[in-house]
Amino acid sequence: MADHTLLSPWAQAGRNGLENGSNTHHIPSSSWGIRDLATRGYSAAKRRSGFIQRAALDWSSHLGSRSEARYEARRSLHAGNLPDVSREQRDLLGELHETGVAVRAMQMPLAVLESAERFIEILGSRPTHEPCAKTTSRELAWDPTVFTWGLSEDLLKLAECHIGLPPRYLGVEVKREMANPAAGHSHDAVRRWHLDHEDRRIFKVIVYLSDVDGTSAPFGYIDLPTSAAVLKGLSHPYRAARLDEAVRAKVPASEQSQVHGPRLTAIYVDTGQVLHRVFPAQGSERYSVTYAYCGKKPFLTYPQLMLPPAALRELRDELSPRQWEALRGNRISAARGRR
Repeated sequence: MADHTLLSPWAQAGRNGLENGSNTHHIPSSSWGIRDLATRGYSAAKRRSGFIQRAALDWSSHLGSRSEARYEARRSLHAGNLPDVSREQRDLLGELHETGVAVRAMQMPLAVLESAERFIEILGSRPTHEPCAKTTSRELAWDPTVFTWGLSEDLLKLAECHIGLPPRYLGVEVKREMANPAAGHSHDAVRRWHLDHEDRRIFKVIVYLSDVDGTSAPFGYIDLPTSAAVLKGLSHPYRAARLDEAVRAKVPASEQSQVHGPRLTAIYVDTGQVLHRVFPAQGSERYSVTYAYCGKKPFLTYPQLMLPPAALRELRDELSPRQWEALRGNRISAARGRR
């Protein structure tokens, strides 16, 4: 992956601000700021839209069975084209297939880690009463190093092998989980047991950027077999409130797992099939970065995880055909004669 330090004048301006410790950055595109505000406001509506699309298939056995059959047929046709992986990657994928979650130590490149730490400084210095602070699309464009690492060959291979189809890169988000109450905020849904609705199969990699124990907002999950049993017993299994109630009623605390670990602990998880939540921070805060992938035709996407179209076009010459293909579908208009 090429160094994108000098990506463009506006990206360099943002990098200078990050390095100088400034919390105010002047980027010559006011539409980005408007877009970030809009996408935050619409995030709950987007989740609802994804729920409706996914649940519609469940409610209609005829439509659902036909859709699932086509989806599985595409996976079967692509099975012979899956990339080769190492023994360690096969072990990880096997664990993911059996339990829905695999936890490993992450070897993150120094440049990526340094970039993530700059975002941590920004989030940590931002005064807020919100339960969670997150990077915006515009901030990711200031320093795209964290974003572009999500297009690394190893991560794309793992995503493709788990999903069983050519992957679509949904983007990245750096987060700060705080000990502020979530009641009345959209983040309240994240602190309840739920499923994600981006697609049937989702591949996410959550990397802790701080040490995490039971008091610092650990990621929680119900293993795949138990999650499937809970879902099977529900008439409308994708309705968030019912999922949370079902887990609390049917799954004993001993089967509700939490991931504790030092900085750079990585959680590989299918959040579309595994019931999961973020436990509230009670002591120290938790910083993390999440990479997300799904198939080419997701139920929904989140624009705040993706670079703005202008920044994506700037990356074009630095990406391989495989990497560019993983970004297709993000409404990147042609530039400089490219299609």
